[in-house]
Amino acid sequence: MKKGWFAVVLVLLWTVGAVAAELKIGDKVAEFQLKDPTGKEYSLDSPEFKGKVLSIFYVDPDEKDTNSHAEDALKADPGLERDKNYKGLGIADLKSTFKPNFIIKSIVKSKQEKTGAVILMDYDHTLVNLWGLKPDSSTLVVVDKERICRYMYCGKLPDDEVKKVIALIKEYQVK
Repeated sequence: MKKGWFAVVLVLLWTVGAVAAELKIGDKVAEFQLKDPTGKEYSLDSPEFKGKVLSIFYVDPDEKDTNSHAEDALKADPGLERDKNYKGLGIADLKSTFKPNFIIKSIVKSKQEKTGAVILMDYDHTLVNLWGLKPDSSTLVVVDKERICRYMYCGKLPDDEVKKVIALIKEYQVK
């Protein structure tokens, strides 16, 4: 009988933990460490990201083109201060695809060349578990310089949302 109650308590604690991990606007994002395709490790405190507003595209490689229009708009906007206040970051959700890693690395390299963004590899749903992101999807998260979530959208961003994201990044890159 004690073993049965113990199992129930464990399931309840696991469920509460899973709900608690869901990232919301206004929350401080949990730190992570992920590697790019060359094996270089990055965190939110890496020199490339420290003190900058970040747009983070968390993408199932099968959905890699879902928000290409948003990536293109961010890349083309002259008001984003890429050198000192803003950086784009992509994270490939490798656990959500059946494509072999060598194919994904090729896709990642192409995306890096196209966007100039750093793209990291998430092999085991690190951000799904830490931030409560949806696997098998495309999610955009914008975090400010203090690592507070300021925007989150799952799925294909409508054009008006892309404009909203750009305005939000511009607002926070000067704060």
